[in-house]
Amino acid sequence: MTPVARVHVGIIGCGRISTLQVLGYLDHSRAEVTAVCDRDEALARRRQTEWNAKKVYTDYRQLLADPDINAVEILLPHHLHKAVAIEALQAGKHVSLQKPPTLTLAELHEVHEAAQAAERRLRVFENFMHYPPHVKARELIEQGAIGEPLSVRIKTAAGRLDDGWDVPMTSQAWRMDPATCGGGPICFDHGYHCYNMGRFFLREPVERVHAWIHVNQFGPGVYFDGPALISWKYAGVPKFGSWEVIASIGMRVRSQYYASDDRIEVHGIEGILWINRCTGKLLDEPPLVLYRDGETRAWHDIPADWAESFRLGAHDFIDALVEGRQPAQDYDEAAATLRFAIAAHVSACEQREVRLDEIGPETRAMLPVR
Repeated sequence: MTPVARVHVGIIGCGRISTLQVLGYLDHSRAEVTAVCDRDEALARRRQTEWNAKKVYTDYRQLLADPDINAVEILLPHHLHKAVAIEALQAGKHVSLQKPPTLTLAELHEVHEAAQAAERRLRVFENFMHYPPHVKARELIEQGAIGEPLSVRIKTAAGRLDDGWDVPMTSQAWRMDPATCGGGPICFDHGYHCYNMGRFFLREPVERVHAWIHVNQFGPGVYFDGPALISWKYAGVPKFGSWEVIASIGMRVRSQYYASDDRIEVHGIEGILWINRCTGKLLDEPPLVLYRDGETRAWHDIPADWAESFRLGAHDFIDALVEGRQPAQDYDEAAATLRFAIAAHVSACEQREVRLDEIGPETRAMLPVR
């Protein structure tokens, strides 16, 4: 595919998360925010001013018809991803698609085929894989800092709803409706990050998963999926992982962003790595700590603001288009993480261990409502 000289991006969806998604486009020498689009015209015009965009639209199809735009960042509810991504690719745009990319593997394959037919790049953006403490931890693992990695343990602590970002109810509502989210706001929406982190640090593919997901219903079509405990086994080896979600909604979580935080422990045959924060700053600890041979080493100065993962992720997309290469994540990687996410939900619904190869193209991540 032909490299581009400069990335002229159109932002489709100007909600809260767009303020982080845009950072890397604003400070990269080979990119600019050419246009913004949102159904809320007042919001779109505010973002146009904030980001110095040249054009503003309220209909994404008008943005896709703009010949000055060669790439789009799609920041829409999950159920809209497939249709808008395919239209964007057919309009000749490179596409950055938010996670989870689609509701089913079949939908994701349709988007992939559209990218192949249009000869345009498709990337599924998962910002946790660009978060500097995560990147440094994987680098250390690959260098043998903990020996052969044996397990990954992830813990998500949700805090008081009145801490952190003021997220409009319109943004909360679609995430709490399985029809538009594809699952629940925690175990499917946020969960994609954590399933991907389960794959990020160990090279073996995930083979089997078992999940407990407790679902609270707050009204017709309004669900919150937490607490939860999800465990998995890697293929061919006695290696395991787990992700625990604690709905500690009375706890204060220091965060400029969502009122929650994630911690990760990667245990190896010779040592342990702890990544002590991500979305927030739950504890006053170094972002990254290594234990090996009876000694502890800490990285105090590694960038640990969650926003940095968005900035660096946008840079990777821009650099990939300029260099004519595939940005992370490609179709295969995104499909593997989506399959993992769906399998966890099938496990919780059917109350059994599920093999990932059981997940068919049309299987959806339904919530275990009882």
